[in-house]
Amino acid sequence: MKSQNPLCLFVVLLFTSLLLMAAPTATSNPRIIVASEAGAKLDSDVTKGGGTDDTALIQGILDRAPQLGSLTLIVDGAILTSGLRIHSNTTIQCLNRACGFYLADDANRPIFANATPQLEGRSDRNLSFLGGTYNGNAAHQAHTTPERGWTTAFALHGVEQLLFRDVSITNARTFAVYLTNWRRAVFENIYLNLDHIPTRSNQDGIHVQGPGEFLSIRNLQGRAWDDMVALNIDDLLGDWTAEGNFVRDPDVVKRYGAHASIGAVTDVDIDGVQADDCAQVIRILSRASRLDRVSIRNVKGTYRDFGVWITPYFREGGNIGRIEFENINLRPAGTRAYNYVPPFLFWLAGRMEQVVLRNIVAHEPIDGRPLVWIQPDAKIELLRVQGLDVRDARPNPDRTPLIRADGRIGLLQVRDVVVQRPAATGTAGSLIGTSFDRTALKAFMDARKGLLKLTPNSGWRGWPEGYNYLLSTPDITRLQISDVVADSLEHVVDLEIGRIGALELDRISGVGREQQVRSSSKSAISVLRQGAPDATAR
Repeated sequence: MKSQNPLCLFVVLLFTSLLLMAAPTATSNPRIIVASEAGAKLDSDVTKGGGTDDTALIQGILDRAPQLGSLTLIVDGAILTSGLRIHSNTTIQCLNRACGFYLADDANRPIFANATPQLEGRSDRNLSFLGGTYNGNAAHQAHTTPERGWTTAFALHGVEQLLFRDVSITNARTFAVYLTNWRRAVFENIYLNLDHIPTRSNQDGIHVQGPGEFLSIRNLQGRAWDDMVALNIDDLLGDWTAEGNFVRDPDVVKRYGAHASIGAVTDVDIDGVQADDCAQVIRILSRASRLDRVSIRNVKGTYRDFGVWITPYFREGGNIGRIEFENINLRPAGTRAYNYVPPFLFWLAGRMEQVVLRNIVAHEPIDGRPLVWIQPDAKIELLRVQGLDVRDARPNPDRTPLIRADGRIGLLQVRDVVVQRPAATGTAGSLIGTSFDRTALKAFMDARKGLLKLTPNSGWRGWPEGYNYLLSTPDITRLQISDVVADSLEHVVDLEIGRIGALELDRISGVGREQQVRSSSKSAISVLRQGAPDATAR
């Protein structure tokens, strides 16, 4: 073996030393602080809590950000805290998911809130949470407080350039993330975990209200015991005055947070939601504020009550431009979590311009919940269902229509439908049906009658028009159905009540050969066009 050249060895050692000297370290850079080196005890546990409350020390570190210009806190253990404020240009970086923060008993405040919450303007910018676990200790927190409203894991009101990546949020008392008045927010690889579900949990995952633009959510996994994703852009905080003006409701704001805003939301992209026994998966709530350019894709897993709920929530309203869903494969499982509405996969209500549902799967349903339920107060210009796959191996399927249309629709287009019922003992139900049954709507309204401000003296309208929908009739200007292959459906269209201006059927196989369309004396179809049946029709 040849001996090394001493000169070459000297050069290598000198070069290595220079690199080490040039490399910044946490101790040499005042903007990068390691929690343990700064004196944090780190004797807590992100799953069990306990240890020394390090709130004062950590807050003192975070408060250096405005003077330093930027700050990175490296969390190399578990920190017990009573709640912290984060300033602009701050990054919280946890080494792994055993590191992070645990909210102390009876803190009754967020683990993190932005330092300058605002209804208008966004002074807090460039906030990043990278890695780690944030445990809200739900069992030992108040649901709401007069000072802060909802007790959430994160309360971010008036922020720009927000990033969550590789973060676990455990046992938030209510929302995991409460985000209002925002611009450019990104969530990637987020895990929601619930070990404890209190009574009146309201345990949303990512709860977003307006105003806001440019939201991206990628790979959200886990369990929520309310809405896993809530785009509640004007939520309960917005209502109409007796004069017809839409404003923040001071009574509701007092209960649920003085800093929470409402307003228009645009440009939302959600790709990859995996629900693990969630109570509810996605809620979209618009009363008067605009929601537009929304894409939601690749939503899978199991749920209890509903998959997607789009509604003005107890108001005569809705202001949705275009919203698209693609590759939705949610399967009902377990007992109901709540009972204020019947279960469903999609619920569509309020005013909407364009709604597109692509590649919707219903695999082994456990009850007769509708897959798409268009409510009596829905006013939809265009609804397209492109690709609906149903596999139902129950011997006695329900007679519920797969798509129940009780509202007003300009164009309803349904195509590429496959219904498999291998064990069915007979035909039952329809692909699309209307019904005069308003039992669910009436029960929903009656149960909440005491919550509505219906008297003029209160200054708020409530929803007196809602009871009119108990007598309303469905109206579809144009209904197009094509490329349907179905086992054991009794009819393609079952019109119990209401009107269809023009009904067009084409390439229908295996369903309702004797009577593809059934209409009662209380219904009317102005024009019916039936193309040639599929050559494989039985």
